[in-house]
Amino acid sequence: MAEKTITEIARLCADCGTCQSACPVYGAELSEPNSPRGKVNLIKAVDDGRLKTNANNRALLYQCLVCGGCDQACPNGVEFTSMMINYRNRISSGRSIPWLKKLLLFFYQGFILRKVLWLPRLLARTPLKKKLFLPSFQNTDLKKIRGHDRSKSYDVLLFPGCVLTYFYPEKIAGIKALLEKQGLSVLLPPGLHCCGFPYLSQGWGKKFSSLKKKNQAVFRSFRFQYIVVPCSTGVLAFKKYYDLPGIEIFELSEFLFKFRPDAALDPDFAKPFPGPFTYHDPCHNLKSLKLQREARHFLEQFGDRYRDDASALCCGFGGIFKVGFPATSARILDKKTDKLDELGAGALVTSCPGCYMQLKESLPIPVYFFSDIFKK
Repeated sequence: MAEKTITEIARLCADCGTCQSACPVYGAELSEPNSPRGKVNLIKAVDDGRLKTNANNRALLYQCLVCGGCDQACPNGVEFTSMMINYRNRISSGRSIPWLKKLLLFFYQGFILRKVLWLPRLLARTPLKKKLFLPSFQNTDLKKIRGHDRSKSYDVLLFPGCVLTYFYPEKIAGIKALLEKQGLSVLLPPGLHCCGFPYLSQGWGKKFSSLKKKNQAVFRSFRFQYIVVPCSTGVLAFKKYYDLPGIEIFELSEFLFKFRPDAALDPDFAKPFPGPFTYHDPCHNLKSLKLQREARHFLEQFGDRYRDDASALCCGFGGIFKVGFPATSARILDKKTDKLDELGAGALVTSCPGCYMQLKESLPIPVYFFSDIFKK
């Protein structure tokens, strides 16, 4: 299907404002230019020459989490997220991205973090930890758990993603062990790179294409049945922007729900919490991939120790959005925190590495990754 032009998108948009209630940024800022329909009108004005691109309107175009909430809410089917990504790539192409964002993309997603991991670990022990949003690093050596026998056919290729790889590698070891406990053979190959979505969503399409080619080359080097990704953003990238014919791609909770719905839970998981625990829906899980029941199938087995949060409130992370717009991110997180207080939550579980980092480093209650609820 041909990509819609901004004129066609603007024609679809009825200016009804339904998108506003679904937009975390609008909810935090309460300004029309920060609403999805406001951004449609802004892009249209720039596109037809009524406005020139400048620092102010460019900043507004980046002050968007590309969370998919507006796509889900729009009664006319306006594809706001695709519009934002496509337009950012048109105006930037990697050249006009602010130097700080470019540095952060390299730092968090690229070769710098691979080569000088000692540096962020050192910075995480200084007052810069909070400013740079650096978590407490884990020290698991992934080389010890990587398996890559090219003569073997695997059930699952585990694509761990950047946040777990660089900051929480213990979670990767735990997820691999969890899948193997279900009787599955798991491939964790060397040579994987960032899925590329952070680059694509910031307007750096060339870099995305480069990472995509590298990952696809790794995929072609092995035989496996499924790709399992404990990150809905990675799943979205693979399903929508990669060319992977014949390969089924699953988010972790989705995969377990479909193939191992009886996976054994840790009976002691919820016992230490002072109150019931709840679940945080990652935006791309809920709004882009339409995954709602999958994680809850397991969480509800804890009975009254689990209390559902159906608010669908964003945590405000959004990759480097938190660093680019810290005040907006904080206001979005405040709404989530208020909801957790209202629920009386004693702990929180989520299934997105970015949400996990945001919430774990920001909340006063314990935060767990989805794989933590299963029997070790």
